[in-house]
Amino acid sequence: MTEQNQGPSFLQKAKNFANFSWEIVNYINQKGPDSLTVPDDVYERRLSICQECKRYDSNKKQCLECGCYIPAKAKIILDSCPLDKWTADRDSWDLKLEEISKKLDSTSESL
Repeated sequence: MTEQNQGPSFLQKAKNFANFSWEIVNYINQKGPDSLTVPDDVYERRLSICQECKRYDSNKKQCLECGCYIPAKAKIILDSCPLDKWTADRDSWDLKLEEISKKLDSTSESL
């Protein structure tokens, strides 16, 4: 097998992952903590689903299944309902990852 067909070494893969992780941290730092939250319509839909669930404590605004504070949990882009009533917003996450990847690519091209 030629070296070209083997792909990057484990060390190079680790460096690539570290660079990408750093870019995500920078993205969040630049865009603010709301950068990894769902759009308002998704948030409202999640809240509505939770508020109608029998495992929702309306006094504490808490899920009795996982114990999470729903106004915060429903905002997080990659969070999901433990009862599978709503899932992570993969479409929005994919768009944000694409934005980070493009920035990372343009940064590496200028080096």
